[in-house]
Amino acid sequence: MHAVERALADRLPKPQGSALRARLDLDELEPGLRETLADLRRDVDGTSAPDNGLRTAIAARLADQQAAAALSAE
Repeated sequence: MHAVERALADRLPKPQGSALRARLDLDELEPGLRETLADLRRDVDGTSAPDNGLRTAIAARLADQQAAAALSAE
């Protein structure tokens, strides 16, 4: 999936391609961060669902970090 997105980034106009590359690089460095930030934005602007709020996003991010730490420890 990332290979397709990276190929798309090369075809986009420079500003959009740069933004997509930055997002993909962030996804590689910190999996789940983009989703956490999106949930935070929805929570702040009031568009988040009552049962799918920021706490769920933070819990998922912490679980991702713990899983990554466990893999790197092996």
